[in-house]
Amino acid sequence: MGAMLRSWWKQIKQHRVAIGVVGIALVVVITLIIAGYWFDWTGFNGYNKITTTHTISGTNAGTVNKTEEYQPGKALWDWLNLLGVLAIPAVVGLGAAWYTAQQGKVSDRENSDNQRETALQEYIDKMSELLLHENLRHSDPDAEVRKIARARTLTVLPRLDSERKSSVLRFLYESGLIAKGKPIVDLSGVDLTEVDLKRAFLSGASLSGADLHGVDLRGANLFLFDLHEADLGGANLEGTNLASTNLEGATLIRAALRKANLLGAFMKGADLREANLESAFLAGADLENTDLQRANLEGATLSFANLHDADLREAILESSLLNGADLHGVDLEGAKITGANLSFTNLEKARVTNEQLEVAKSLKDATLPDGSIHP
Repeated sequence: MGAMLRSWWKQIKQHRVAIGVVGIALVVVITLIIAGYWFDWTGFNGYNKITTTHTISGTNAGTVNKTEEYQPGKALWDWLNLLGVLAIPAVVGLGAAWYTAQQGKVSDRENSDNQRETALQEYIDKMSELLLHENLRHSDPDAEVRKIARARTLTVLPRLDSERKSSVLRFLYESGLIAKGKPIVDLSGVDLTEVDLKRAFLSGASLSGADLHGVDLRGANLFLFDLHEADLGGANLEGTNLASTNLEGATLIRAALRKANLLGAFMKGADLREANLESAFLAGADLENTDLQRANLEGATLSFANLHDADLREAILESSLLNGADLHGVDLEGAKITGANLSFTNLEKARVTNEQLEVAKSLKDATLPDGSIHP
């Protein structure tokens, strides 16, 4: 509610000239209407018109003739004519104010865009100097030049829009400055929210600890990427290649991972609450101690994945492939596993009911919660 009021007040301030012109015009019209009906001399109500005629007969005699006629009040057409006349300056003023406001918006957008482009070019120029003249790429981990490079990156990113933030990342990647295992520019804690990286190729790069909330990485190639402890809440990772990616301790709350390739991904302790992993490929992934409450894993492949002590309460696992997966100690309270393939699965000490297991597609050779082997 507060945000709506602030937005409404902002709109009023932006068009205050036009609103003022219209307000004045309305006040004038209302004042004329009230005055017209309050004072008879205005003629708005109608009145009797008396004409006096003098007729002279003889020297001292005279005759006076009086003629009385009714002068009608203002009709609807008269009012429309009056309003039309009064509306002309109001419309002209409103049009001028609107045009001025639109020109101001265009000018502001152009100025902002020019400032962002200038900031980006200055950043690339200065970083290029560090690479070419200050030996940044081969500098020691505690070298001053690395601190300068990080400071410049941290400073410029908040000033850029989504597209130009993407340009910064691509520049750092192509320059070999954010390679996994040995990043020269540390991007931990860097604000990369809502950056557009659709179909980007960033294989083997590191963005560990970065704020990537709401980022668009659809169809990107992040093979062997380092995203441990990164914030990817609400991020769009549909169809993204995350094979063998390090997502340990990452936040992926409500992230879209539909049809994502997470083959062998390391996701220990990750927060995947309410994430959409429908038809995702998680074979051999390490999901130990992950929080998958209310996550959608319908049709997902989790064959031979490690889900030791994972929290799968109220998760959707219908028609998923869990054959050979380690579900030791998992919490499946309220989870939907109708049609799930649990053959050769380790469910020892798992919190799951017999009713849930009865609707599974297969429990062949699965280790049940009591330690027994299902035939």
